[in-house]
Amino acid sequence: MDAHSVNLINNDKPVVICCGDSITHGHIGYDWVSSLRSSDDSKIYINAGINADLTWNLNQRLNDIIKHNPDYVTILIGTNDAIGSQPVKLIQDYYIQTKNLPKVPSIDWFEEQIEIFVKEIKAKTSAKIAITTLPWLGEQEDASIISVIQNHNKIIKRIALKYDLSILDLFSKFKEQISSNNSVPYTTSELRRLRGLRAVILHYIFGWTWTKIGEKYKLQLLCDHIHLNEKGGDLMEQLAKEFLSS
Repeated sequence: MDAHSVNLINNDKPVVICCGDSITHGHIGYDWVSSLRSSDDSKIYINAGINADLTWNLNQRLNDIIKHNPDYVTILIGTNDAIGSQPVKLIQDYYIQTKNLPKVPSIDWFEEQIEIFVKEIKAKTSAKIAITTLPWLGEQEDASIISVIQNHNKIIKRIALKYDLSILDLFSKFKEQISSNNSVPYTTSELRRLRGLRAVILHYIFGWTWTKIGEKYKLQLLCDHIHLNEKGGDLMEQLAKEFLSS
């Protein structure tokens, strides 16, 4: 049930729209939105996650979200902004070309775009809004990419405070759960796409769980250094449940 195509004529249930990228879309990695939908028929759950989207792309889809007059909105966006902000031309070109970006991703652009999104949702809906801190990229706490994620999360927390949003602190849940960092390191290179392709093939063709797929890399909460496995997805799902029941 995606935001663009769903029709809510004669609906009398609260509407939850989960906004984000592939971590929300749930076709690579654990589909926490579908799990929420399966366990709760008292609400309508709409998945507004699209693979590889940056925050600017999410803003191009604002009308598809606002038109459903949501009662709740969850936001989990910025992982691709963080990846695309790294000075790796191959990756930057990939995002610019495949996502039709008007400029090279940067943390400043992320800050501008996430504030635009939040302001529009607050101005044009009466929804309760929760914004999620970004999960780890890889599972080595001392890796340089974790500092990049933390800097994006500082922006997320400032926006939450400024606009009185609930915070779903997924990053901290990762920190609590990851007991060692002997996993294969994350790398901002074409390897990230190959690992994602491997995960898709093993899951959809061979029936592997997302957790089993990540075991090759000694990952505890991720299947391919970016997307959530069943345990990581359950962390996100529980945070969402707490928000929706508050």
